Formats: sequence, C-alpha cells, structure tokens
Amino acid sequence: MSTNVTTGQEEPEKYLHGHHHSVVTAHSARNASETAAFVLQQLSSPMRLLDFGCGPGTVTIDLAEHLLPAGSAVGIDLSENVIELARSTAAKRQVSNVSFEVNNIYATGYDKRSFDVVYAHQVLQHLSDPVKALTEAHRVLIPGGICAVREVDWGTNALWPQDRQLVRFFEIYNAVAERSGGNVNAGRSLKKWFVEAGFTNIAVTTSTWSFSDDAGLKWWGKQWSERILNSDIATQAVEYGIASENELAKISRAWLDWTETPGAFFAFIQVEVIGETSKPAFL
Repeated sequence: MSTNVTTGQEEPEKYLHGHHHSVVTAHSARNASETAAFVLQQLSSPMRLLDFGCGPGTVTIDLAEHLLPAGSAVGIDLSENVIELARSTAAKRQVSNVSFEVNNIYATGYDKRSFDVVYAHQVLQHLSDPVKALTEAHRVLIPGGICAVREVDWGTNALWPQDRQLVRFFEIYNAVAERSGGNVNAGRSLKKWFVEAGFTNIAVTTSTWSFSDDAGLKWWGKQWSERILNSDIATQAVEYGIASENELAKISRAWLDWTETPGAFFAFIQVEVIGETSKPAFL
C-alpha cells in the first residue's frame, strides 16, 4: 500500500494478475461449494456477509443464495470492470439479495458491526499489509462474527514432469509477486495474521487443488499459457527485467505441452482459516 504525496490518502494496491480476459474467465469458474466449503455450514439466514476482493462475483452470488431468504451479501473489489460484470451476472441469475461496490478492503468506510461474516478467497496473498486488511474485517464484524479466508501456499506445489520452462515459470511468478509486495506462500502465514489482527477461536483446515485428468490439465495449462503472455504478470515481468517476452513465449508453449504429457500432474495446498471476534464478557 502506498500514500499519495499530494492528498496524504492511502492508495489501494495494484492487483498482481490484472483483469485480462484470461484472468477473469478463470475466476468466473469459481463457485462457493468449492472455494467456501470450509465455512458454508456456519452460514445461514439472516446473516450479512461481506466478500473482500470479490472479483467477477460468482462466489459472492452463490453465498447470497445460501443466505436466503433473509440474509444478504456484499462484494467489494477495486476494479470497476469486474464489479460491473458481477452486477450483470447477479441480474442474469436473478439473485436480488446481493450487491457489489468498488471499494478498498484496507478502509471500506462501513460502520462498525455491519456484518456477521467477512469472507475472502485468494486476496491476502496479493497485499503488502494483509494484517491491516484483516483488522478492517475485524472492525466491521459484529461481536462473535466470523472471518473466513482461504489462501494458496505456492511453496507446497507438486509438479510433474519438472520441465525446465515450468520451473522457471514459478521463479518468475514468485519474483513478480514479491516485487509487487505480495506473498506467494501466504497460506502458511494465515493463522499468524489472524492472531495479529485480534481474532480468537481460530480454526485452521487445508484442502488441495490437484490437476491430473484431461479436463483439469487442459483447464489449468491453457489458462496459464495465456496468462503468462497477456496478463499483468507478463507485463510486470518484462517491465521489472525479470523475464523477456521470448522467455515468456517459451513458458506459454511449455504449459500447453504439459497438458499433453502422459502422467502430467500438478497439486498444491490451500490453507483455510476461520476466526471470531470476541463477544462481550458478562458477569
């Protein structure tokens, strides 16, 4: 996070991946039954939920449907374009108990105790100050409210075959993320961040994303073949002198070749944390 020297106001950070079509398409495939499975049983009507960094909103809309008939969900994101897409998707799905706003998760402007639940998926890894974001989540939650966050830990990845170009992909990705102030191994720090933000009754679980069948291999390999060429990761990798366009083209080809390799496999761990805000003590 940076501060505008003219206004003195904190400016939101730039999202590492950007919002190229390949990125938004991948994110639009997400659903709450997978990304929020670790917290769904704790959600019920008439809860009010805030989705930090909602992206194209498919998960937020699923969560809103889960909170029917009297609950509601609000999704916030920095990108006006993805917020408009989220609103359009909600209208097409005819889900009326959800709304979307352009907002900054470091300083939302919502009143204290506005929400029962704050949810975030693959957001904190991109922030230079994840504890500040969690502290804001804590502020807007009611006493006894819950914050549920899921983050990847790229350091747990298992890739086969260990193609030289794909190994280089992870080196480039990690370097760009670090240069941008992010943390590719956010999962392993997630519990610590919750503690530092003041949450209690913290519970940690893990799940795994794995790709081994034809459909999974093609979905993962194709999207990264495109994203390493066209998303903001590619732009920043070249701009920062981390990789050349020629090198990125070779990596793009390697991802496509990987999808056709007999025995190809890729997996990594997701860390899921749920924390509560303290309830008032009564004598």
